[in-house]
Amino acid sequence: MTVSTLSAQDAKKIADSLTVPATLTPGDTLSVPTVPGADVQFLGADYEQIITADGKVRRVLSDTPVKVNFRVTKDGKEAFSKDYEILVKSRHQANGDVNAKPQVIPSILQWKGGKGEFRLGDKVKVYTNAAPELKELLSADLKAIGNCEVELVKDPREAQICFIRHAHMATKAPSGAAVDTKAMRESYHMKVSDKALYIAAPSDTGLMWGSRTMLQILKQTGGSVPCGAAFDVPRYQVRGVLFDIARTPYTLDDLRKAIDTMAWYKMNDLHLVINNNYIFLEEYVKDGHDPLKEAYTAFRLESKMVGKNGVPLTAQDLSFTKKEFRELIDYAKLRGVNIVPEFDTPGHALSFTKVRPDLIYQGKMGNPGRRSDHIDAGNPETLKFVSEVLDEYLLPDAETGKAPLDGCVIHVGADEFYGDSEAYRKYSDGLLKYVKSRGFTPRIWGSLTHKPGKTPVEAEGVEMNLWSSQWQDPVEAMNAGYKLINTNDGHLYIVPFAGYYWPTLNNAFQYEKWRPNYVGNTHIPAGHPNLIGATFAIWNDMCDLRHSGYGMYDIWDIFRTSTDVLSQRMWGTEQSPDTFKQHRALADKIGEAPGLNPLNVRAGDAPVQAAPATLPMQLNEKAAGPNYHLTAEVELTAAPEGTEQVLLSGPEGKLIAVMKDGTVGFRRDDTMEFSFGGKLPVGKKVKLELIGKPQSTQLLVDGAEIGTLTLMNYKDRENGWKNRTKGLRSTFVLPLQTVGESFNGKVHSLKVEFSAPGK
Repeated sequence: MTVSTLSAQDAKKIADSLTVPATLTPGDTLSVPTVPGADVQFLGADYEQIITADGKVRRVLSDTPVKVNFRVTKDGKEAFSKDYEILVKSRHQANGDVNAKPQVIPSILQWKGGKGEFRLGDKVKVYTNAAPELKELLSADLKAIGNCEVELVKDPREAQICFIRHAHMATKAPSGAAVDTKAMRESYHMKVSDKALYIAAPSDTGLMWGSRTMLQILKQTGGSVPCGAAFDVPRYQVRGVLFDIARTPYTLDDLRKAIDTMAWYKMNDLHLVINNNYIFLEEYVKDGHDPLKEAYTAFRLESKMVGKNGVPLTAQDLSFTKKEFRELIDYAKLRGVNIVPEFDTPGHALSFTKVRPDLIYQGKMGNPGRRSDHIDAGNPETLKFVSEVLDEYLLPDAETGKAPLDGCVIHVGADEFYGDSEAYRKYSDGLLKYVKSRGFTPRIWGSLTHKPGKTPVEAEGVEMNLWSSQWQDPVEAMNAGYKLINTNDGHLYIVPFAGYYWPTLNNAFQYEKWRPNYVGNTHIPAGHPNLIGATFAIWNDMCDLRHSGYGMYDIWDIFRTSTDVLSQRMWGTEQSPDTFKQHRALADKIGEAPGLNPLNVRAGDAPVQAAPATLPMQLNEKAAGPNYHLTAEVELTAAPEGTEQVLLSGPEGKLIAVMKDGTVGFRRDDTMEFSFGGKLPVGKKVKLELIGKPQSTQLLVDGAEIGTLTLMNYKDRENGWKNRTKGLRSTFVLPLQTVGESFNGKVHSLKVEFSAPGK
């Protein structure tokens, strides 16, 4: 379209029809197109490290695609352009006889191949000026992947591998030119010769990311890295995963494993939902039950808050002390992952209303069956109460002098409130300002389109999850100044075993079609500075009356396969390798993070056998995930009523010969408890067989089942509100640390055999 024809069009048509160069070279300046009668401005690039805010093109090691956008104003109307892709050409022409770019997840952004390779020996000397904790981590991971001895040296000239933190690199691109510090803080350079491997970064996080690239290469090659040079930096600063730890309990060990996996793929934002409750409260109301008294809810952090009614805020099944959660934050931070705790009000707030039933919302609302989990947003006392709870975590601790959540972004929730819109807006504004006043960055669920009103809601310095275009128009939020995180439910929500949303993410679609800057069908300019990233979410809606007993083990593959796909889409080149099938083959080849065996697979291990002369006996064996077959001959001497007797135990849980109700069962470390529905005879030797498979654990006593497997923690609406017996997912990781921790009897023999999952 010619300029003269284009000038007659409206702002949007002009914005999407500009003449933009297909290629640029370092040293060029991107010229802003001109159209008579219209004002055209450069909005930005998705890689501001390569094409800066003033249009300068920086040096690249290899040809790199960059998306740019423009803002067009005409006749008082404004429009943003489509994404224009420009290939920034390297001055280095790759020869056919140099090393191709190594394949890792996510893909390296820029690579200049050399000749030859660096190979690890049995012993490698390492130098780093990283923090002491990171030194230890890098050494341990290199030892695990490289199967070598690691010696830390004090002189980089003696080292074969160097991890160097250069603070000035936070403001330098490969050319040495100044760029935005935030954009560069996760970057790293890697240079490889046949004698040494050198990784430099402006921060420990950058060193962590560079080490993941190195380790993934070493794992594939068996100990070598091709010679060459790399520069790597993420497109988006938030690359996230959400776990709903409120509605289904996750252990600290679960979360540490997830953090290790996120770091393995350079994902850096772990959003943890601290409080929430069963969604479908209307089911309680319909059946004449009081959800305020009976429905499942959890607030997972230690809190001193107790209501006048004696109800504590802290969950009674599983919770984390402030010290434990602080240690988890530090564990994650060392690995480049930021933890974002969410305290959800005024909806999904049953934990709060159980403590303060006087603050339940009483106004008009849609879906009144869910009233009990709505705290009164229009009552000034509500903000005061919620702020008092948050002050436990946002104000400095007397012992440490540091807030328990120091350094975290604080999510204030604020989704799916069905009450008064104006009250909602005023409450949300007050809560965001309160979090900012405590020195924290707040994050919120976008809901202002669905809750219109006159009250302005704080936007400056506020991050917003865009989860539903009906609740929050993405363009409105962008124009208002919120920092946007794509969490679109249609593409990025997972609700395991629910039958709605994705049971797993459609990974092939995500890999080959999904774009981080499309919220549903709404386009956000790839280069807009207010788009800061994306997060996929695993919501545990199927709790309480709908819980089947599943745990982290059962959703691990859902989490991991979504993580490796979306890391690729948010870090660098959008799609490399070309197809999802190739990506999955690469992910399988790379495997799990160093030292990680998240499913406790013991296939190929020799059987574990014991004949304890006395009890308890320490086996000190690694736990076994499915598939396993336990055979034991046991004789129960006595079974006093109400006294629990543990046959096998370890950090992963307990196999209980006598539960408090007298039946045989097991309790997992996530507090889920199952009974096999029958009792062991007293004074008689019997043969027990425990057969563990994914989502199924079966007990045989002398060759026969002794009862009906039952989930003890959760009620079954369809079965008279008793414990659940149908459709259970009873995965049990078999603990093998101690035999007979509290068993009143004899264990004549014990044998555990292992096979691969699914066999």
